[in-house]
Amino acid sequence: MKVKYIFLSAIASVVALSSCSDALDMAPAGYIDMSTIWKDNDRVGAYLNAIYSGSYVTNKGIGQWYFTTNIPVAMSDDAWDADAEVETGLYSAQAYNGVASASNHPLLRSGNISWGNLYEGVRKCNIFLTHIDSATVTEEKNRARWKAEAYLLRAYFYAELIRYFGSMAPLIKTATAYTDDFEQYAIKSTYRELVESIIADCDSALAEPAVPWRITTGGESNRVTKALACALKSRYSLYAASPLNATNALDAMTWEEAYQINKEALASLRENSYELYKTCKNPSEYDVFATKGQVKWKKGSDAAAAMHEYFCSTLSYDANPNDKETIWQDRGARGDMWFINGIGFQGYYKCGLTPTQELVDQYENVKYNSSTALESYPVVDLALPYRDNTHLKPNFNPENTIFDQVSNPYGDRDPRFYVTVVYNECVRTAFWKNEEIDGRSGVHYVGNAIRSKTIWTNKEDDYTGIHSSRRQRTRTGYYLNKYLKPSEGENAGGSVKYKIFRLAEIILNTAECAINAGHIQEGMTLVNEIRNRAGMPAWPTSLTQNEALLYLKHERRVEMAMEDTRLDDMRRWQRPDGDMSDYQWPTAMEISWLGDDKEGKPMYTYTRKHIRNSPRRCYSNKWLWVPIPLSDQNRLETLTGHAWQNPGW
Repeated sequence: MKVKYIFLSAIASVVALSSCSDALDMAPAGYIDMSTIWKDNDRVGAYLNAIYSGSYVTNKGIGQWYFTTNIPVAMSDDAWDADAEVETGLYSAQAYNGVASASNHPLLRSGNISWGNLYEGVRKCNIFLTHIDSATVTEEKNRARWKAEAYLLRAYFYAELIRYFGSMAPLIKTATAYTDDFEQYAIKSTYRELVESIIADCDSALAEPAVPWRITTGGESNRVTKALACALKSRYSLYAASPLNATNALDAMTWEEAYQINKEALASLRENSYELYKTCKNPSEYDVFATKGQVKWKKGSDAAAAMHEYFCSTLSYDANPNDKETIWQDRGARGDMWFINGIGFQGYYKCGLTPTQELVDQYENVKYNSSTALESYPVVDLALPYRDNTHLKPNFNPENTIFDQVSNPYGDRDPRFYVTVVYNECVRTAFWKNEEIDGRSGVHYVGNAIRSKTIWTNKEDDYTGIHSSRRQRTRTGYYLNKYLKPSEGENAGGSVKYKIFRLAEIILNTAECAINAGHIQEGMTLVNEIRNRAGMPAWPTSLTQNEALLYLKHERRVEMAMEDTRLDDMRRWQRPDGDMSDYQWPTAMEISWLGDDKEGKPMYTYTRKHIRNSPRRCYSNKWLWVPIPLSDQNRLETLTGHAWQNPGW
């Protein structure tokens, strides 16, 4: 008999499941016979700890990508990575230049999307589930909870696998030995079958009373919950019904099926006290919009402050948390956002992800009186936003009489614009490291001081103006604001955690399924719930299905801007034989300062331009899926005798 050993320092903990110790307690180190693990309560708990602590439970926040940038966001049409022109070997530059293969793909090289690591997590879950029923566990409530958590962790790992690799991810739900015939265990499945497997594992967790809906103590931080099970069911049933994955009418998930799954998931979350974040807890820090003339009606100002605070705060683990919207957050802090996603001019590293003009075009103009937003109008036509395929000719909405592209292109916008984007003439009060001589007023500002600074993004500005190659300067004419606290500067690090799943996404998922299933008014009511939180007027609910879908996709783009779901949306809305060529020409706004008028007001010209002279090359058909790494593809084909690879790779 072959004796199998496991090195327990490799399964060090994240959660002290069998004691009241800290969640990061380490399991015992040393080589131990695998069979002895299941005879000891603490070692059983330590094995589950290993699943939590492995690299397959990823850090997903924008700051966590650090040197490499958040590639899923960088590859979407929301953003351009300012590093791409600086180092062509970086992952975003490789993606933009189409430098990718099954052995060298930017999303795989970045480390946070790993076929091998995710399947390592699946294998450990399978082993745990094989042994847990007969293992030595001192309290049966622990056995029940641990087993349910293993099911839910396996669901999460498979969700990440099919998110990027699709139906090429073999379904393995048995703890195989090295001597087993792998062919009988590695099952090639449809996308629907893979999603149904995820849902079944989630349902196992939902059926277990020992699994909570919310983590209420810091010692259990990042343990999985029933809320996560609902979020996984919501997102991946939506994805299963989407055009990319619902190709075969005989085995595709229907929109009605996805709607019912989402409706139930959303109702369960609401019944267990999940709700949108609507009230700013620290108005003195975040209520800066009205005073700077950025949002001119009270409801919009309050909404902007609350939403900005939400993205710059971390969910607390207690019975009455500060944030009831977040379902699951990153286990690691976001990192120093100012250092890697800051605003030009200082002695720091880079500005990172810069919002595109396409994203800016999505924020509506708002007509208001002194206290209420009355009406809103898209800036561009939602059905055909550009009159050319390179996006230099916007198709402006003729019903919008508010938008002033000559003298005030950023005024009176959706409050979420001011939360998300730093634009020309924003004022920021923060700790600025470098001294500065203002190129307009001639005033000399000392460095290493807290002061107010106007952010000029016009090309003449040497500090924060648009630039074609410097990594500290915007490539698009905009900087990212969504994850920066209002006063954050070089004297402030970052301990905020990225929100992996939040209730707003589940509401929009349910709305999309409802509209596609023919429940149009219900879907639009959900869309308007998101708009109301943002201080925006409601869309009409009596619409055709096509009209409702246009509004839904627009709302999803704005609400989820600069989060890592946009690339998913761009892919899943295509058919399997389609591509993403509509997104290959992201644009910038080049602003030129013409001097000041007689009243001292700056005058500008605004010119749309391509960020570079060639299109992105990561939008052909094969980029709808990530390739199985070549070495793993070869192993699968050798072990099973079947071909395993996504089209085009």
